[in-house]
Order: sequence, then structure tokens, then C-alpha cells
Amino acid sequence: MKSLALALAASLAAVTASPALAAMEPETFVFRVDASSLESEQDVRAAYLRLTQEAARYCRVLDISTARDQAVCRLDVVANVVEAVGDDRLTAAHQAATQERQLAGAG
Repeated sequence: MKSLALALAASLAAVTASPALAAMEPETFVFRVDASSLESEQDVRAAYLRLTQEAARYCRVLDISTARDQAVCRLDVVANVVEAVGDDRLTAAHQAATQERQLAGAG
């Protein structure tokens, strides 16, 4: 059983335009997912939910002051992890969640 562990330096300055985030020291976000655990749609949803929850906790630890910057941080961390994992099903789950957020914000 092959396991994939990702440690991403959250160099948020590179992926956001927020001055508050740009001034921060990079921290490390670690997300572990077993590649074989992404077999079913339910497994992918569970992994994506866990990723979003861990990303939210990570961004809270960074002590980012505004809700907008917290949201940007969380989305950047999730997007970077999804890209690094490179699993089509996880990518599709992320794209669906992103579209849902955009539709909810448009209403």
C-alpha cells in the first residue's frame, strides 16, 4: 500500500495578493493521504473534507486577522495540495466544490 505524504511550504505571498499574507513567514502544511484510499467516490469526498478541515485549522494557526484572508489561505492550501496529489477524482471534487462556492457567492 503506497502512501503519499505532502508537506507544502505555504508561501502564500506567491499565490495571493494580500499584503497581510505576503508579510508572513512560511509555515509547513502536512497532509497525508494513502493513494489507495482514493478508490471510491465516498473515499474521495472524505479525503477532500478532511483536507479542507485541516487547511482551515492550519490557516487559523497562522493568526490571519481577516475572514477574507482566512478564506484565501484555505483555498490556496487546498488547491496546492490537490495539484500536488494529482489524482483526477480529487481534482474533480475540488473543482465541484469551487464551483458550488462561486454559485453561492453569485446569488
